[in-house]
Amino acid sequence: MQGEHYRKGYFTMSDAIHILAIVTTDADKAPALEKAVQRCAAFSLKEEACKRYEISRDLEKVGRFTVSEIWASQSGFETHLASTHFGELVEQVKSQGAQLDVLKTQPLEPKA
Repeated sequence: MQGEHYRKGYFTMSDAIHILAIVTTDADKAPALEKAVQRCAAFSLKEEACKRYEISRDLEKVGRFTVSEIWASQSGFETHLASTHFGELVEQVKSQGAQLDVLKTQPLEPKA
């Protein structure tokens, strides 16, 4: 079935909000930022609309992290953005002077 590899629970690819965030900070600030992102992830994964919240540490650049998220709906994503734990992460990013790039994406189906 088309889009089956994107399904989890009761949402489909067309309903889901896919986010890829890239956060970059100075190497000496990386441990604190990593802890802040991990804390946010722990709370985010408990949100009903959160279907994926995966953090990765860049192996080639110390201080760069990616966060891959899937939210069941736009309203679920907006609830996340208004959450205390996300607000705390934003404050941590700002206080460190870290660079934050957020991409809101739509997956494409594989074509033969």
